[in-house]
Amino acid sequence: MAVALSLALVAAACGKSSDKETTSGQTGGDQGKPVVGGNLVDYQNFAAGDVPHIDPGLAEEIEGSQVAILLFDGLADYDAKTGDLKPAVAESWSSNADASTWTFKLRKDVKWTDGSTVLPSDFKYAWERVASKQLASITAFHITDTLRIKGAADVAAGKATEMSGLKADDTAMTLTMELEAPLGFAPAVTAHAALSPVPKKVVSALPDSTKWEQGLMVSNGPFKLAEPRKADQYVKLVRNDTYYGGIYGHKAYLDGIEFRMSKDQDSAWAAFEAGQGQTGRIPPARFADAKAKYQGRTSTDTTINGIYYYVFNNKDAVVGGPANAKLRQAISLTIDREKIARDIYNGSRKPATGVAMPGIPGFKQGLGQYATRDVTKAKQLVTEWETASGKKVADLPAIKLNFGLGAGHSEIATIIQANLQEIGVKSQLDPREAKTYFSQMRAGQGQFLRAGWIADYNAYDNQLFPLLHSSQIGGAGSNHAQYASAKFDGLIDQARRASDLSKANGFYQDAERVALNEDTIMVPIVWYSGAIAFGDQIHNAVQGALQFVAYEDMWMGSK
Repeated sequence: MAVALSLALVAAACGKSSDKETTSGQTGGDQGKPVVGGNLVDYQNFAAGDVPHIDPGLAEEIEGSQVAILLFDGLADYDAKTGDLKPAVAESWSSNADASTWTFKLRKDVKWTDGSTVLPSDFKYAWERVASKQLASITAFHITDTLRIKGAADVAAGKATEMSGLKADDTAMTLTMELEAPLGFAPAVTAHAALSPVPKKVVSALPDSTKWEQGLMVSNGPFKLAEPRKADQYVKLVRNDTYYGGIYGHKAYLDGIEFRMSKDQDSAWAAFEAGQGQTGRIPPARFADAKAKYQGRTSTDTTINGIYYYVFNNKDAVVGGPANAKLRQAISLTIDREKIARDIYNGSRKPATGVAMPGIPGFKQGLGQYATRDVTKAKQLVTEWETASGKKVADLPAIKLNFGLGAGHSEIATIIQANLQEIGVKSQLDPREAKTYFSQMRAGQGQFLRAGWIADYNAYDNQLFPLLHSSQIGGAGSNHAQYASAKFDGLIDQARRASDLSKANGFYQDAERVALNEDTIMVPIVWYSGAIAFGDQIHNAVQGALQFVAYEDMWMGSK
């Protein structure tokens, strides 16, 4: 019964989202027999330039993670078409009655590209490497804070090299993890690139494993590196002919993929339109035209589980704290999300009414009481704030709108600035260098700051915990709001302990209401949609809700 219950919880928490996710990015459906061969030139993944990492333990951006998941298979993976969580290197998993201990049974036919077998000890070594102080991975929170494997905190602090709660039995081909607290969606976390295995014998022999990605990484996914990555130029992959088949049950059809790196989206799009590649990322200004021109060959109707948002620095004297809640509510009410979606994104993104988006299990429409524009009500709240505080909004210093340079953030901030003028709130654009922006925001240097989030896995928790839980303040955490609410944290903790999915989702919804309404610490702006166009020789091309493209399941054929 314990096994059946735990599997049911996982299936419910991270199961089908096909009713919410479309597959319009699928070109030509499944028409015809798959064709093996062809080299795809990709201009969409690195349309905005290179990223720091493709090592699965270090990659944090979608672009680097896209390469990582093609090179490495973890215990589980998501089907891009259906959103289902499926076993990958693990052939099955089970838990104890309260979902605090999980055991994964590994397949015996999964090989590294050097011919050796992928073992449970490779996973154990990889996870401890990610959590280690030496690697300093930003994605380590999946292990230390989300899963909370026993002993992970000691590894992260440099007090230990191994997690006491992680056991690998290479003879029985099992990996067992004991958690600090129950977690019903634990298998979904293992689908993240950060929890991919690495070949222990290879990586442990390196003098510095942080530089592993600079060479030819030994991998176990549908593709392998053709040559070391050329920074700011390209990443070349070739089919892994020893691949066991993964969740789609076959080796990759493509002979290879060349991910080309562009200086900006416009130049990448120009190269795609000139026929230099088979995939391109649609710039927002070209969205409507591209959707019509490449009808049936885009992912533009695909719901991406991602959000563009602003948050207030809760420690800031002007906008933070309980005394300024009505001011924050007024600001949120004033923002014209419809105009941003229409004028900046050309309809390619939708106005957001909450933190969780429609593709997340447990999503509920309209949780954000202050996420729909109402200037009249905003002015009333300003008056109430002035009466209660004894201050005048006209006397406030200009509120800084913090954002990283590029990607249209300045244009959005300009709209917000004009909106705030309508209620008498002065603001100042504060653009910062993109490469250091988020490290500054993590350090609490923001005031009213822009951020974005793509779901790591299809779980409600992942939309709230990393962004707003107090444990995620500072360090590598993503709680840029410096938000510490005992009520919010308590609801998240209750949701994680709940054995029933509907109860868990109820707690998550209540936590979202606290952040959006009672405290109004987060201001949703727009939800993401797919923005990829595919050449007419590409078949079965699908972008999933987590933004990744299933390159291993597509093929090249006649136009």
